[in-house]
Amino acid sequence: MARIVADVAAEEPVETASRIDDLDSASRQIALLREEVADLRARLSTVRAQTNNVALQAAETHPWLRIAGTVAFTFVLGKLVQHMRLGAAGAAAVPLIVAQANGRIWPSGR
Repeated sequence: MARIVADVAAEEPVETASRIDDLDSASRQIALLREEVADLRARLSTVRAQTNNVALQAAETHPWLRIAGTVAFTFVLGKLVQHMRLGAAGAAAVPLIVAQANGRIWPSGR
């Protein structure tokens, strides 16, 4: 019985030292994770700043205005071709003319 008590008494400091090592290791891991979170937050703020500029630029271009202009130009040109009675060749030329005009009016692309 004395031997069992001695064994239990001898094991307790080892377990306490093991727990202290585990706590130190956990504290280091938490510190590393906090540093990583801070780094990710900094990167996220950079990305958000970049995307805010892109969103503002996209809002300023008004793609719906370009589409409406293209539709109106196509309609007017189609009516002009009808009025001039150019036939099938004139009707086939309308989309080509509109595409060329769009390239000159909005040179940024399609």
